[in-house]
Amino acid sequence: MIANPYPGKFILLAGVDDSGKSTQSRRLEIIIQASYPKVKILRPFPKEPTNGPISNRIYDILFDRDPEYTLKDNVKGKTTISHFELQRFFIEDRVQHYREVIIPALASGMNVICDRGMDSTIVYGGNTINDFKKIVALHEEMFAEAGLDLFWPDLIVIYDVTPETAMRRRKESGKECDAFEGELKTRRVTSNYRALAALYPNCRLVDAELEGEEGQKAIFTDARRHIYPVLGITDW
Repeated sequence: MIANPYPGKFILLAGVDDSGKSTQSRRLEIIIQASYPKVKILRPFPKEPTNGPISNRIYDILFDRDPEYTLKDNVKGKTTISHFELQRFFIEDRVQHYREVIIPALASGMNVICDRGMDSTIVYGGNTINDFKKIVALHEEMFAEAGLDLFWPDLIVIYDVTPETAMRRRKESGKECDAFEGELKTRRVTSNYRALAALYPNCRLVDAELEGEEGQKAIFTDARRHIYPVLGITDW
């Protein structure tokens, strides 16, 4: 794995499900477009998993709709795969995304801010430092097979909340939960994100516990002190 070799900067927005990450992503995109129109940023902000056929199958597996694979044990007629094994699908989707969208944009000098990325695969697919290393190695292997270099982002902003906050927000939203949104998984992923921030370069934790519009503004203010310098924005 290498540093970003392209002229455009590459930023990932990260966090456990219901951390408020996507809300902050939308706020960031709107404010940068309105206040800094000369900053070259790919719009709309891309997201992973993408909306392609591979990501559709990922969600089918997560919601146990896939005819072949399941994350549950002893389901008749289906093959059980682990959370680690599922990450192959995420990486396959990512390889295609990098080839078709991320790398061309960065190579042209465009900055890219992506909602989720390889950070998510690491923390959702593994539970130990050794697991993290295996997932990075799997990325390197699959990227090499595709003829691509695996590079680390210039910045990963991790919107950090407690498991209790994430689970409460999820319950209040009333949304259907997938296999990655149970209590045990939420606790593990929250812990894994904090471990990722301690172990890997360019990761910054942002306290995302605050609620309401004023809370969202405060979270944005905290995050931008990491994001804006990477984008070359100084007048804020």
